[in-house]
Amino acid sequence: MRERRRVYAEPRTAGLQRERKMAGENRMNRWRERSSAGRYRERTQVVNDIHEHEHVYIDYHDRVCRTTVWPRNRFMVHYSWGPRFAFRYFYPYYHRRYVFVSLGGYWPLDYCYTRYYWYGCHPYRWYGYYPIAREVGGDTYNYYTYNYYDDTPVVDTGGAAYDVGTVDHTTFADIREKLAQQAEEPAEPTLADRYFEDAVGAFELNNYDSAAELFAQAMELAPDDMILPFAYCQAFFAAERYTEAAEVLRAALAKVSPEEEGIFYPRGLYSKDDVLFEQMNQLAGKAELYSFDPDLQLLLGYNLLGIGELDEAVEPLRLATLDLENAPAATVLLNLLEKMRIQPERTPKEDATKTE
Repeated sequence: MRERRRVYAEPRTAGLQRERKMAGENRMNRWRERSSAGRYRERTQVVNDIHEHEHVYIDYHDRVCRTTVWPRNRFMVHYSWGPRFAFRYFYPYYHRRYVFVSLGGYWPLDYCYTRYYWYGCHPYRWYGYYPIAREVGGDTYNYYTYNYYDDTPVVDTGGAAYDVGTVDHTTFADIREKLAQQAEEPAEPTLADRYFEDAVGAFELNNYDSAAELFAQAMELAPDDMILPFAYCQAFFAAERYTEAAEVLRAALAKVSPEEEGIFYPRGLYSKDDVLFEQMNQLAGKAELYSFDPDLQLLLGYNLLGIGELDEAVEPLRLATLDLENAPAATVLLNLLEKMRIQPERTPKEDATKTE
């Protein structure tokens, strides 16, 4: 994609610059505070030396435990959000860290690309870069959960991202039948997987232009991959190439099925939230100054949605709908936002996993 940069003038008076700086600091503190309400523990808070053949978890006596895993070992993970839930297989042998959050809970069941076994996805909300699970003892199985409020795993059956029906808590046979649609072990790594791997590494080193080029090469080799464009968009955003980022985001959202809502946010490309928040703060400042620029509004709304700031995302997305080119993409995000707002009155038991 040809690079196109817009130049945005900064306020010239010292007073306006101070006001913008204070507003930006307030924004970042607000985002940081809300994101620090942990329902999980990061791996680096517990243990640093995890080998490829190990899965590490905390037992119900708060002891750090290690178990040997092999390529076929997998865990069944339950994620809930309001009245909906989804199930995922997690292969710790291949897993490196989480990169994506699926804002609508959807994940293409037939994807067996190695890159997504290396760099996985949380449905609905961000649980962490390296979240570590806690063991919960059961009558039949031992479960694992990212919820540390209590030790009782609960499966919400009020609704589903997929039509899983009523869950049989004793055997999980109905869930296993649905999960049989998912690919088991990953396919052999392809050149697209290697480009994606290199792009993730370049992004973490703040080489955003290089990351964008590598994501683009991966997309050329995997044109049917509906997740890659969201990482490509984020690389342009991080490089402050907002026009190109908005163009990629519009194209990605144009392919979204309203029934499935496969909208992904690559929050895990950032090893530290503060790097993301600083970039978002810079974008928010420009979007405030140039409220007539629909590309800035669309990007800001998408990023706010990605970090769970639903109320703040409404206004920039509304402004983006006033532009003919951005209106379809902004409408898709607003519709998803309204569904994400549907939550139970009480806090759900977040996640439970079970070994196989």
